[in-house]
Amino acid sequence: MKASILTLLAILCLAFSPGASAQDYVPTPVTVSKEKVKLGGKVYLSHVVLERQTLFGIAKAYHVGVDDLYEANPSLRETGLQKNAIILIPLVEGAGQPVIEGPAAVGPEQQPAYKEHTVKWFEDIDDIARRYGVSVKDIMEFNGLKSRKVSKRQVLRIPLQPLERTAEASAQEMSTPEETVETDPAEEPGDDGKKSFFENLFERFTGKNNVSMALVMPLGASGRVSEVNMDFYSGVLLALRDLQQEGINTEINVYDLAAGLPTQEQLTRNDFVLGPVATRDLEAVLERVDGKVPVISPLDQKAATLLPLHSNFIQVPGAADSQYEGLAGWITAENRSGDRILFVTEKAAKSTAASVGIRNALMRAGLSYDILSYAIVEGRGIPATLTAKMTKDGTNRVIVASESEAFIGDVMRNLGIMLGKGYDIVMYAPSKVRTFDTIDGSAYHQNRLHIATSYYVDYDDPRVKDFVLAYRALYRTEPSQFAFQGYDTARYFAGISARYGNYWLRALERTESKGLHTDFRFTREEGGAHQNTAVRRIVYNKDYTTEMVK
Repeated sequence: MKASILTLLAILCLAFSPGASAQDYVPTPVTVSKEKVKLGGKVYLSHVVLERQTLFGIAKAYHVGVDDLYEANPSLRETGLQKNAIILIPLVEGAGQPVIEGPAAVGPEQQPAYKEHTVKWFEDIDDIARRYGVSVKDIMEFNGLKSRKVSKRQVLRIPLQPLERTAEASAQEMSTPEETVETDPAEEPGDDGKKSFFENLFERFTGKNNVSMALVMPLGASGRVSEVNMDFYSGVLLALRDLQQEGINTEINVYDLAAGLPTQEQLTRNDFVLGPVATRDLEAVLERVDGKVPVISPLDQKAATLLPLHSNFIQVPGAADSQYEGLAGWITAENRSGDRILFVTEKAAKSTAASVGIRNALMRAGLSYDILSYAIVEGRGIPATLTAKMTKDGTNRVIVASESEAFIGDVMRNLGIMLGKGYDIVMYAPSKVRTFDTIDGSAYHQNRLHIATSYYVDYDDPRVKDFVLAYRALYRTEPSQFAFQGYDTARYFAGISARYGNYWLRALERTESKGLHTDFRFTREEGGAHQNTAVRRIVYNKDYTTEMVK
């Protein structure tokens, strides 16, 4: 296990600091929240728990009893108060009157007490005002700000009680309309006109600076180093370095699976577990954590078989069905009047998964198509059949529903003949064709091959260029696809965990992201697990360029 050096230094500094003692403990002031939520027909205030706040202090501030807090939040009896957790406060008469723990004023001018807040990369001044239950105008006035713009790592002083203003200033504020209108979170509309209680909660949650993750992989403790996994690990480290520059500190606890499976305690003290790779190892980790922490599958597409079995499982590698749906959607978008769609399959193929999957996707898209099924031995007579099925008045959209290298090579040979006869052809195929060695790459470009794939690196992207330069400088080698995958995966999950804190898993379906190598768009499967469905569209152009169009 490797702990963050910065974290270790911080612990040592606290341990040996002469001022760190029980006598110096000062509770964090409690600022009354104005955020209202509805649950079960009752109205509550939502309160974000800060470090060193107590149940007694919170109850006192909101003019409720400790028993009232337990009744509204039954889990408190087992878990106790946890930093950054959101608890519900029963709305009672007088709850809007704040009671501040600690000194009420400081300084020679008796200004209200304040708390310092360091601006995070994802925050604006409205987020900060909502968190502390103060107005944007108070924050701007207290800090002498001329505009609403704040920058990352800027330190703001947050007044713990409203600032006093002259009668003239108060009257002017009352006559000036607010820039934003607060509504009841349970009634606030979203894309479909409705938002759930929890959606509103996590959108108002300001997250945290520190994230903890466990990386579980067979790295080579047994004496045999896995280059694939080490490349992935190298990408992860580079992602965490970049996040740190943005104000997110991530403690990474690394476990070499070759040395044995970590304990439940070691795994569940993290915000999430990344890895292992193989399905059987992932299953062992899922059983070990017993649903207490999310487990993320980073590389193995076959691990999708675990989705129905574990609600805390997150599958990053895209499913083949997502790629098939991507192809069907792409054809639907490009198809024009006068075009022909031709579905080509291999007779008596050993594997029919691609054929069945693509055909189902086409049916769901409502596309009409002709079918051509043949064996390779019949290939010489196929041009005559193609002539009968193709058109010269539009584009022939040929879908090769196979993952057989030999069969796809034969289809491309026949399509080349049809191109020579003046037919306009666009070919669509599973992403596996990119791995074939025996097919001349120029055939892909001649047939304007379209593929939907979960992984693709666009080396013309400025972000990719920056990553490659940084990787070379740090590791003295070129990044493999696994280094890109490690970077994208760690950056996405550490980032969303920092942004939404304890509620990040609920935000997963609503938080899409484009990585260097992988995109992220998650759907929630039956049973609660999550599958990445994002795909990239790649076109092989006739000018021998390869382009990512989406």
